[in-house]
Amino acid sequence: MRDDSPVTGYLRAWSEGDPEALEELIGLVYTELQAISRRLLRGERKDHTLNPTALVHEAYMRLARLKKVSWENRKPFFAFSAHLMRRILVDHARAAKSKGRAGWKERVDLDLVDLPEDQRLVDVLHLEDVLERLQARDPLLAQIIELRFFSGLNEVDTAEVLGLNRTRIQREWRVGRRLLAKLLRGEEP
Repeated sequence: MRDDSPVTGYLRAWSEGDPEALEELIGLVYTELQAISRRLLRGERKDHTLNPTALVHEAYMRLARLKKVSWENRKPFFAFSAHLMRRILVDHARAAKSKGRAGWKERVDLDLVDLPEDQRLVDVLHLEDVLERLQARDPLLAQIIELRFFSGLNEVDTAEVLGLNRTRIQREWRVGRRLLAKLLRGEEP
């Protein structure tokens, strides 16, 4: 099905080399990008130097530096944007660690993994390490977790982005949640 929304139109124009299309696109989707950034920053320290607005602006700066882009519609764009914001947060945490500052914590939703209340705050670098190990073990599971958890895509949208059926996404999501919980607890499955 063809998506003729203004967002898709700007995505296509940007893909075809129109740099102003990115500015127009960001204006249209800014609220949705803010929601993704708030989800990524949920549970953070009050004095964290990145807030949702700063995270969206840093993502915009990185998007603007991309030379070749191509998205069919808004879902892969939002998935990539969430991935980009997560990378920004990891880079920020690594920089803070290298300067000797305390680690940065991020809240992991109980709906995502079954962790006790006192273990729901996870260091972002530990989370990144776990996701990298998961990526090496099962790239599809890692991608589904990233799309569902960080991008906030539902099962149908995740299936569409990955070109899979919804039933497979449901099954993989159940397995992925359990595996992620074990890895976050330091258990090897």
